[in-house]
Amino acid sequence: APPEARPRPSRRATALVRDATAAVYATLDALDTAPADGLAHRPEAAPLPYEALLEAVRARHPGRTLHTLALGPAPEGARHHALAPATRWPSLLRVLLLAELARDPVALAAALVELQPPDMGAEGSLHWVRPPAPPTAGAPSPAPRAFNQLALGSYNEKLVIESIREAGTLSRVEIAASTGLTPQAVSRITRNLLTSGLIVQDEGRSAGAGKPRIPLRLRPDAGYAVGIHLDPWMITAVAVDLCGQVVARRRMPLEAPRDPDWCLAQMAALAREAAAEVPHGGPVLGYGAALPGPLDRRAGVLLDPPLFEGWERVEVGTKLSGLLGSPVVVEKDATAAAIGERWLGAAERAEDFVYLYLGAGAGSGAFLGGDVHRGATGNAGELGELCARRPRPVGDDGAGDDEAADDGVPRSAEECAPISTTLARVRAAGLPVPRGEDAYPWVCARAAEGDPVVREIVDGVARVLARGAAGLVGLFDTELVVVGGPAVLPGVRTRYLDVITAAVNTFPLAHHVRTVRVAPSHLGEEAAAVGAASSVFHATFTPSLKTGRRAKN
Repeated sequence: APPEARPRPSRRATALVRDATAAVYATLDALDTAPADGLAHRPEAAPLPYEALLEAVRARHPGRTLHTLALGPAPEGARHHALAPATRWPSLLRVLLLAELARDPVALAAALVELQPPDMGAEGSLHWVRPPAPPTAGAPSPAPRAFNQLALGSYNEKLVIESIREAGTLSRVEIAASTGLTPQAVSRITRNLLTSGLIVQDEGRSAGAGKPRIPLRLRPDAGYAVGIHLDPWMITAVAVDLCGQVVARRRMPLEAPRDPDWCLAQMAALAREAAAEVPHGGPVLGYGAALPGPLDRRAGVLLDPPLFEGWERVEVGTKLSGLLGSPVVVEKDATAAAIGERWLGAAERAEDFVYLYLGAGAGSGAFLGGDVHRGATGNAGELGELCARRPRPVGDDGAGDDEAADDGVPRSAEECAPISTTLARVRAAGLPVPRGEDAYPWVCARAAEGDPVVREIVDGVARVLARGAAGLVGLFDTELVVVGGPAVLPGVRTRYLDVITAAVNTFPLAHHVRTVRVAPSHLGEEAAAVGAASSVFHATFTPSLKTGRRAKN
């Protein structure tokens, strides 16, 4: 179109594109370490991953003509466009990413969030296959303007959103006081957020003399996310609004054998069904998956988790993304639960805390220094060794140890599988436990009724897990432990809380310095699924807290 016919971008849109461009350039600057001809002299083994990449692209985008831009010799099988020998790969990647920015900024934002420059340099190559656009029926519903841009445009906008979310409602004066932003900056940012539909105004409240203060709050239906939780015996999918309320849920019991591809297809199907029930066809901002460990979060790969035979190395992130036509945020289930607790708990969970997640297994997630703690690979928070009755000496292969497997591989205390251990012990005590999904709720109901046998079994499991909780408190020096997950149903919740409270305030060496509060989770038994959905909001709206909570004026 001629220049005079093109719509002139607003200053707001220009600022967002500028910030997006800066994000792309910062990422590529971190990657820009190769020599000018770095890709022209690859070792002979290099064509194999190149061919694998081409096959992945063909499979993801069937029926398309494939072109490649090559900075050196490339295998046959596609139409090639040779670049000048002096062209450097970071320069090419800049052009491609900026072109992708214009096509689908939200998908590119998710890709950039997962970009790990130090790890890419180790292989000398970067592979990213653009997900196909999901099929649409008719014209799509317009999304709020803020969601049509890469991220939210600025750290300060995210800081304002975080402050409002934690408080529930805040006036502009209160936002300025809590964030350190100038009143002018707060006015500009809140005006943009109101225009985009992300926040709304309530009726003004009197603050004495002068103009009434107008409270601002998040608009729940401004955006939704879908969370999927894979458990050894259940797949759960939930759709959650921006304030953390579940608006749709789907569940499917699992029975062995659990084929990975079949399970992933069911996970995607349940996620689509939950997304379809979002009220009034509201915008779904993304999908999150909560998985049992161990996993490689950066690659989205599940690595032979317990109770999942045949899942040695399953690319859950990539496969789910392909099935859903959208990027998928992958988290360990306990970490996802901690993120959900932070998002839904608001001001009550604004401090650092450890989340003790009890279900088919036992693990933990944590917020430390104001941000989620994942560790190097996303596997932080394993409890097995912390709960062991007798820690193994370094170098001991476990021979002769009743807490080690026959092959010498360490074995966690059996109480680290609280649901199955409780059921097995109650059945061994001669109680008529039903089969299927009703078994564990039945046991919890008996405990609530005061059955002494059941209560002693529950307390015994809780005492072992409390050792792990005490170890976490001693390690992280936190004053809040949140307990949740499918094992902590109402009938046994008080038993777990009482036992763990006693342990974390008795065993750690520094117990006389602090009083640790142990609180039940806000999320219930769907903690991991709700947390997986909340991880989408966390990645999109939460400012990086590693540099502090004060504003960048």
